[in-house]
Amino acid sequence: MAIPINMKSLTCVEYPGRVKNVDKMLETLGGEENVSKAALDSSRRLDLRFRPADPYCRPVYGDRFPTSSLLLRVRRTRRVRKNRTKESEDAAPASSSSVTMETPAPSTSSSSETSPPEEERVTYNTEVLGIVDTTYRFQALADFQYLPLHRTPDGRTVQLYDQLLLEGLEGGGFYQKDVPLFVPPATFSRIDTPQNYHYRRDPAHNYKNPMKTLSSSNLIGVARARRPHSAIFFNFEELQVPTKPSGGAVDHMDKHNLHAELAELKKLFKERPIWSRNALQVRSGIRLLRLKLLLPLCGYYAVTGPWRSLWVKFGYDPRKDPTAKQYQLLDFRVRQGPDNKRLAVKAKRSTFNYTLPTMTHKPQPQVVQMKGVAGSPGAGSSGEGERQDGRTKEDIEKEATYVFRPGILPAYRQMFYQLCDLHDPRLQALVHENDGRETSCAEKDGWCLPNTKAKLRDIISSEVSKLSNIIHRDKKARGVSSGAGPDAREEEEEDEEDDDDDDDMSDSEVDPDQQVAQDSDNEMETEMLEFL
Repeated sequence: MAIPINMKSLTCVEYPGRVKNVDKMLETLGGEENVSKAALDSSRRLDLRFRPADPYCRPVYGDRFPTSSLLLRVRRTRRVRKNRTKESEDAAPASSSSVTMETPAPSTSSSSETSPPEEERVTYNTEVLGIVDTTYRFQALADFQYLPLHRTPDGRTVQLYDQLLLEGLEGGGFYQKDVPLFVPPATFSRIDTPQNYHYRRDPAHNYKNPMKTLSSSNLIGVARARRPHSAIFFNFEELQVPTKPSGGAVDHMDKHNLHAELAELKKLFKERPIWSRNALQVRSGIRLLRLKLLLPLCGYYAVTGPWRSLWVKFGYDPRKDPTAKQYQLLDFRVRQGPDNKRLAVKAKRSTFNYTLPTMTHKPQPQVVQMKGVAGSPGAGSSGEGERQDGRTKEDIEKEATYVFRPGILPAYRQMFYQLCDLHDPRLQALVHENDGRETSCAEKDGWCLPNTKAKLRDIISSEVSKLSNIIHRDKKARGVSSGAGPDAREEEEEDEEDDDDDDDMSDSEVDPDQQVAQDSDNEMETEMLEFL
């Protein structure tokens, strides 16, 4: 007989304790509402407070794990029938010794009937109630608990709850009372998972001369010794460009067996002498961890100048080649002004989404969301898996991390484009406006005419604003046609405005060539520190 299966999706919580009262157990988890919020957010951890009424109770966190289990309900039915023999009629009624009890082993079938003696019959019924696809397991360590207690001069210990917590509207005398100072930190432990450090010394600490470490400008030791990748950095004012990689970079190639990937990367540098790391990662398909070891073997990293944050082929000096202006960098930021309230480009990071490390996992990298407009160049119809040029939607999404095309919004609010990756005739006309008339290479504009980058940003900003308005009108029209109520439309508009408030700095306030914004600094510093 087939087992009935319910395809309902369920979430399991492996509670770290013996449950006697389900209501009290749910109270320690914050109630059904808190459990539902954690289940809906894949990056959130489930917190458990063993003293839910104590606001100073430090929770223990449960991590989310994907599972593929079934929740079974097994019902055991037992029927007992007395043996109507002459001896039993003469004996005492309902004697326990007159009934033979046999409990058969559970069968794997859905409904199995046993055939014991006449006195007993057992039936098992199995039913699948749902599929458990998510499980919360409390494997982390609980934080230190610091109770609001105070020891009096006579040796007694008193609690401070009545003096610290408000139970309603209190008079002025409540705030004038002399109360012992009790200001615990938000969390005591930085991490809640045990670490195997094998009693090794901190590499950043100087055990022979501790005062030397304290006198350093960096008083906070790093978690681990930085792994050098032996990259060569180059400033615009330097006279000679590097011609070969460092010895350490060659050692990494032999150690990690990077010869096959190195040959592929060198082919790309023959095709184009200057690349961004994002473009190389998309074009080569090499994993980022291996690409970090390969780039110092192919070129040097430009720190300043019109090719800053780009990788340049060894021996190639773009300051002496006017054709290198097509590889210059354009630092573009989506302008967030009063006229652009509904930009469809999401921020890569936001201070509003910051939470303590002990409460949520690290956020996953943002998936590039393509928002093409039907009928515009480079945009396909919604749900179209294959474009007319043979490229799939996944290929276009990857390409959008370093290429700008009309009709497709940028992947993020801040983009590092190379001028040759601006696939718009209007933009390319500005780039090649002075072809054959280049005289000198400037640190700000390179081989282009002055103020060229500002004009490029104006065109791209107008394109982004136009596409965002079209997308907003289409979304609003779909809401009206689907019969959504006014409350739903207002809620949708509020969500869009909240997303736009993530970055309120206008591009007109900061010139990217004069002052690099904090996001850009972080991008460059992050990439540079990875190779130090």
